[in-house]
Amino acid sequence: MKYITSAPANIMLMGEHSVVAGEKAIACGLNQRLHIEWQGRADRKIHIFSELGDYETHLDNLGDHPKLTWVLAALRHYQPSLTHGLTLTIQSDFKSTLGLGSSAALLAALLGGLDAITGQTPDFQQRFQTGLHLIHSLQGRGSGTDLAASLTGGVVLFDPQAQTVESLTSHLALTLVYCGYKTPTAEVLQKVADDWQHQPDLLAALYRLMGQTTEAAYLALQNDNSTEFYRLVNSYQGLMDALGVNDPVLSDLVYRLRQDTGIAASKISGSGLGDCALGFGQLSSALPGFDPLPIAIDSQGLEIQPL
Repeated sequence: MKYITSAPANIMLMGEHSVVAGEKAIACGLNQRLHIEWQGRADRKIHIFSELGDYETHLDNLGDHPKLTWVLAALRHYQPSLTHGLTLTIQSDFKSTLGLGSSAALLAALLGGLDAITGQTPDFQQRFQTGLHLIHSLQGRGSGTDLAASLTGGVVLFDPQAQTVESLTSHLALTLVYCGYKTPTAEVLQKVADDWQHQPDLLAALYRLMGQTTEAAYLALQNDNSTEFYRLVNSYQGLMDALGVNDPVLSDLVYRLRQDTGIAASKISGSGLGDCALGFGQLSSALPGFDPLPIAIDSQGLEIQPL
């Protein structure tokens, strides 16, 4: 028994922060992927090989490893249905520090492999629910937008309340620039909560406005109205700034991108206070001090291939 599963990296195009409050978000799968090779074993041992660490444990008593928490959580969830040991070899086309949804890509590839090995054929909704359960068990919260994008690929509108996706064929050109540092999402969310604790009604109104902007942007994409879409991208950046998750480096990057004739709009990508700036279009000249990441939208989501 041998499989290879893979899932794409992903980024949020619009909907950061407001999706946690129940508003819709636009995300996409990227052409850089995470791969897992699965090999069945005659014993009940679990061998894991990855860039984050190698680990050996036993199916009947799955131990812990500080850098393999997602892998072990998925194995524990499927443990009652597993009848033999496994050797997993995990490889990634991208670094986990770049804010490209590595955890979601890993989780999607894990779900696909473990479903195949245990003979399950869930639809998107069932697989997503399993993944969201694991996300909440490990992180306490999370909308699952990045998981949805890695499962489906392409550009998707994700509804966190109905937990559904609408896919859209889009040929957006993207330029992603890593600012050089990243603040953990949990810390950013806590800062927002602290900053707005005395103005909950205003915060709720801001989230709603962000959600309305996202839905209008998706409608513009559906109607091939790129001018309106780019205007709304820039508007969303202003709302992220109002929320308090911009900083001097990101702000400088966002505006330097906009000054390039090849970039139609730009915003923070991710939770903010670090991570990446996202430009829509391709740079016409170099961006001194920064090297854009080689990314493009990929329509291929989770792949499961028997060998």
